[in-house]
Amino acid sequence: MERPNGLKKNRIFLLLIVIIAVLIVWNIRLFWIQIAASGRWTSRHVDLVENSVVQREQGIVLDSGRGDFVDRQGRSLTGKSLQVLTVFPVRSEPERSAEREGELAEAARIMETSLSKLKDFQQSANAPRMWPGADGKPLALSDKQVSLLSALALEDLCVTVYRQRYEARQPAAQLLGYIGQNPDRVAKQFTDQFQKGELQLTSRIGNAGLEKTFEPWLRGIGPTTVSLFTDAGKRPLPGLDIRTVTPGNPYYPLSVVTTLDREVQERIESKLAQSAIREGAVVVLDLETADVVAMASKPAFHPDDVDPTQTNWHNLAIQAEPPGSIFKTVTAIAALEEGVAQPGESFHCAGELGQFGFRCWKQGGHGHLTFEEGYAQSCNVVFAKLAQRLGGEKLEQYAGRLGVTGTVGWSGASSISDHFLQWDGEQRGQAYAASTDRSDPGALVQTSIGQRDVQMTPLAAANLIVTLFHEGQVQAPRVVREVRFGNGRLYERFARKARAEEDSPVTVHAKTAGKLLEWMNGVVVRGTGRALQSARWPVAGKSGTAQVVLEQGRAGENHWFIGYGPTDKPKYAASVLVRHVPEGEPNLAIPLFREVMDILAAYEG
Repeated sequence: MERPNGLKKNRIFLLLIVIIAVLIVWNIRLFWIQIAASGRWTSRHVDLVENSVVQREQGIVLDSGRGDFVDRQGRSLTGKSLQVLTVFPVRSEPERSAEREGELAEAARIMETSLSKLKDFQQSANAPRMWPGADGKPLALSDKQVSLLSALALEDLCVTVYRQRYEARQPAAQLLGYIGQNPDRVAKQFTDQFQKGELQLTSRIGNAGLEKTFEPWLRGIGPTTVSLFTDAGKRPLPGLDIRTVTPGNPYYPLSVVTTLDREVQERIESKLAQSAIREGAVVVLDLETADVVAMASKPAFHPDDVDPTQTNWHNLAIQAEPPGSIFKTVTAIAALEEGVAQPGESFHCAGELGQFGFRCWKQGGHGHLTFEEGYAQSCNVVFAKLAQRLGGEKLEQYAGRLGVTGTVGWSGASSISDHFLQWDGEQRGQAYAASTDRSDPGALVQTSIGQRDVQMTPLAAANLIVTLFHEGQVQAPRVVREVRFGNGRLYERFARKARAEEDSPVTVHAKTAGKLLEWMNGVVVRGTGRALQSARWPVAGKSGTAQVVLEQGRAGENHWFIGYGPTDKPKYAASVLVRHVPEGEPNLAIPLFREVMDILAAYEG
């Protein structure tokens, strides 16, 4: 009787051992799946952890982590922080339906919308969204709305801080540029970052302006996101609240400190927008430093609305155009420096030169006038005769020495390149086209008055004034002064500098430079700029009108004025270009220059 019982006990013992062994193996397997091999389970390498989170995490990016631009006083140019309502697409338990309806109704009242619109907005979404304004962009909440919504403490309607890259009226839009996808540039220009996984082909990078040139500094280390964890039925998971995830590095994102003054920039852009001018540019430089204080371009452009087929995103301030008579400043300096004429020398203008079909702008001519008076009256014949004494090669040489040809924007060594260019797409100025014969007498007289092949950017035109104040030394205008860490510490500084000496040796004597600045005062007192006598403070400068060809072969003009103010204590240089005006219009650049100087006078006052 005992033997069968012993056998039964042995079987039970063996069964227990088998069960324990199976449990041990099962637990080891579960450990391997859930912990050790969660990122590469099955032959298809499915990441179980990642996919479980995807199923229950509803998130949205609040801040891309990209660095921002500020003006010279630290005022933001990009990256405005807004308090917005983020709506998560979740479902509530049936037993809470009545309570839920009341909560949503109160939220709709606070948001000044209907309950049906709020419910439709939430239920139609597959991912979290921010409540939009009339323009379709996230709506900024008032402090009162923030307080009331926060008091509701809803699980699926959350007040968050959203970093809006560009404002509704974005200052300096063409100068700052825009960001967007550019797979080709990512693959070619940022090969290392792409191979390391720091950038994808779909990454948004700077495509124009300072967003493009300062891309290496602006690229952040990760976004800030807000998430709500739900189950597969879109129901919030108990104990897992709305969570904000941020890189949390005090050094990032970096901040690019520009030389711009936001207040001056906005005032000039507002004045330009109110004018009847269709195309044009304004540049204001600090006379002492050559730093860009303001740079405006028209027609208007917004970085969130880029149409590659249009040209409004082009920065006209750094595009080369025929300068007309402002180039006579170069001709005058060359004549004085080379000693081919004296300031008081007398000339006679009969209205035409007698050859090449060359005429003065004043019908019948100016009669007898001195060199200085010829500059004030912008007499074409006087400057054609000066050019005949100089020759084409000398004229081109002085254009180069004064920074009119080539580029003038800041370039030099930086932490990312030994030849870093701050400016994106600055076009080169020229006195002659490469194919033009410098000895051609017809080309020479046209060149002397800023026509034929002559090209100049508004930036170089304003910098010509700065060059005269620096006694002939061509400066390299900065638009960015430094880059700083997120905590304010200095990361990199771009020092003031002159253009490379091999490009522009100092060959203009201080006396000659001073003479031209004095003559610019005469332009306003008794010359073509007399309308500027009504300016808020005393100004001086030089006007210009260049003949251009418009669409369908119509005759047109570029209107220019370059100058400085106030004349008693010079502080600012400015250039104004009104582009592609129908032929015969009065010079539209002169009143705009006056308005720019009035803005500066009011700002200083």
